Amino acid sequence: MLYFVKDNTLHRFPSPKRCGVQRDREKLRDTVPHGVEQCVYCLKRWPGEE
Repeated sequence: MLYFVKDNTLHRFPSPKRCGVQRDREKLRDTVPHGVEQCVYCLKRWPGEE
């Protein structure tokens, strides 16, 4: 899974439709960096997801 940091918030790439954040030129990562907030819409489990 790939991630990117935008405005000090960690998002999944590609972003799910419910998030609405788009990656501009942020660096893609394969690890979770320390000291950033996690996007609730990208990284939390939602009912109905598998």
